[in-house]
Amino acid sequence: MTRPLYFLALLFLIAGMPSTDAQQIANSSHLPDTRIIWNPAMTAPGKRVIADAFVRMQWLGFEGAPFSGFASLQYPLNKQNMSAGAILHYDKTGPVSKTGVQLNYAYKVKRFFKKHDQLSLGISANFQQYAFNPSSLISTDPNDILLSNVRQSQFFPSVGTGFFYNSNTREYKGNSFYVGAAINQLFTTDVLVNDFEQARQRHIHFTVGGKIYGDGMYIEPMLSANLVQPDLIDVLYGLRWEMEEAFWAGLGYSGSQILALNGGVILPDLGNSFGEMRLGVLAHIGVSSAVQQAGPGVEFYVSYSFEN
Repeated sequence: MTRPLYFLALLFLIAGMPSTDAQQIANSSHLPDTRIIWNPAMTAPGKRVIADAFVRMQWLGFEGAPFSGFASLQYPLNKQNMSAGAILHYDKTGPVSKTGVQLNYAYKVKRFFKKHDQLSLGISANFQQYAFNPSSLISTDPNDILLSNVRQSQFFPSVGTGFFYNSNTREYKGNSFYVGAAINQLFTTDVLVNDFEQARQRHIHFTVGGKIYGDGMYIEPMLSANLVQPDLIDVLYGLRWEMEEAFWAGLGYSGSQILALNGGVILPDLGNSFGEMRLGVLAHIGVSSAVQQAGPGVEFYVSYSFEN
């Protein structure tokens, strides 16, 4: 079995595992441009400087619903075959919120198997500050110490690592296959909030897909999986169609029975002849009656990039 087929078989095998609810960090998105926060090896994978932002609102109309987002800057060091990035991120669900800074570094091994492929190896350092606000909680025990005060924790560090392989780094010059994996919270400290200690689990993120090029366009099937050691949390299936320097449209489905539609516009030659802006939106809704009760969700993405 060839390497690409081996990785595809591995990911679809993972997709058949049972799911649980032990996730501590935000789930990944059907928008592939956002994956740098889960995999540091995907930081500035090409030769472009990228500044972007992402916001996700889930369970609209539901009080205390999850809200997450980030803003990042990615900078490639082309002569050194490296790239670096900095991410400001925020995640809130109910009374618990997390604000953090993540620093990414990736080293690019070119011509790993063939002339135009690339293997990136990445590492991340994450510094998160936890806050607990019990004002929205209801308890049958008025003396519960969790409700006694609001305590904002100090920064708690963690380290992650990952890899990302792309079989063809040339855009619109031949089909490509890619695969990546990352472990977040590989090395970390436990979180202490109101004298309660929470152990942070390792989060594993897989992604696999490819781009099939046509006349000024490509179709991109993709799959990603999120695991909290040792259990599978969710699997995301996606299909994207993009017209060069024009727009994209995508369809996605999650193993947690959520259907997603996304699209966006591409504005080329913005600022200079090498500048490009992307504006995208994604809407998702549950397809089962149980998930539908939580309500729909929406995501927004914006980026500006230019060749370094």
